[in-house]
Amino acid sequence: MKKPETVQLGKKLIGAAIVAVFLIIAVAFFLSAKSAKGEIPAYVSSEKRVIYEWAKTPEGAAILEQIPCYCGCKYDGHMHSRHCFWTDDGEFDKHGITCSVCLDIAIKAKAMNEQGKGICEIRNTIDEFYKPNAELATPTPMPEGCTAP
Repeated sequence: MKKPETVQLGKKLIGAAIVAVFLIIAVAFFLSAKSAKGEIPAYVSSEKRVIYEWAKTPEGAAILEQIPCYCGCKYDGHMHSRHCFWTDDGEFDKHGITCSVCLDIAIKAKAMNEQGKGICEIRNTIDEFYKPNAELATPTPMPEGCTAP
C-alpha cells in the first residue's frame, strides 16, 4: 500500500505535467503566429481563413477600415476592424482568430456587402448591434456621407 505522502506527490507531479503541457502549447501558438508578410498561418482554417483572406482584399480592407471593433482592442492600438486581422504594414494579426467579437463583425460586414448593402447600412447595423459595448469601440470615424441611426 502506498503512503499518503507518495500519493500526494504523484498528484502534484501529474498536475505540474498538465500545466507544463498547456504552457508549451500556448507558447507554441504565440511563437508560431509569425508568418511571412501577408501570409495566413496554416493553423488558421475554415471560416476564419475566409475572413482573413477577405480582410486583405482591397474591398474587404476598405469596408473593415470603416467599421469599428467593439471588443476593446482599441487598448491595443487598433483603429478599426481591419486591424483585428492585418496590421497597416501587412503583417498577420492573430487577434481575429482569438476574438469572437472581431470575427462576428467581419462576418456580418462581408455578408451584408455580398447582399449589396452599402457601407452606411453596414456600419449602422453593426453600430446598433454593438451599442451596449459603445465604450469599447475603436475610434473609427463615420464613413463620409453616413449618419448615425
